[in-house]
Amino acid sequence: MNTQEEAPVAFVSYSHDSPAHKRWVGAMASRLIENGVDVILDQWSISPGADLARFMEESVRSADRVLVVCTEEYVRKANGRAGGAGYESMMVTGELIRDLGSTRFIPLVRQSRRPVELPAALTTRLYIDFSDDTAYETSVKELLHELHGVPAIRKPPLGKSHLRVSRTPRGALARGKDPGRCTNWN
Repeated sequence: MNTQEEAPVAFVSYSHDSPAHKRWVGAMASRLIENGVDVILDQWSISPGADLARFMEESVRSADRVLVVCTEEYVRKANGRAGGAGYESMMVTGELIRDLGSTRFIPLVRQSRRPVELPAALTTRLYIDFSDDTAYETSVKELLHELHGVPAIRKPPLGKSHLRVSRTPRGALARGKDPGRCTNWN
């Protein structure tokens, strides 16, 4: 297991849709902590009187990854620039403009509606679907693999060709040359 110094740090961005949703987010974040991810979550990271804007800014900046829990309400607030979700969405947009290839932001979809809706800044991002509670374990494992940088499915090593082919330089076909003949199929 990772030590605290090696643990990936993830900030969870979500909207307070309902008490049940807030509990679900807390339970998911606790599960990540149990599995070696240092989670920044408002439920245990801030106290009354804290500067919320500063908390959000520092959390987005300091985290290795930002987990964006995309409910229908979160998407509405993010796209409408309303509340904390709207503020965080502006920060995400700014970060993505600075680094278009960034993989720091991971949408976690928790929606009953189809097709899935994501905040405008994240529409081109691959998401992990947490909508089906019966597939929760699979989704958590996928997220943990990503956060720890360990592929769930590894690409197999490149094998040796068992075909003996007399090679023709690339582009020879376009110039009308014989591509070579296969002399052995093993």
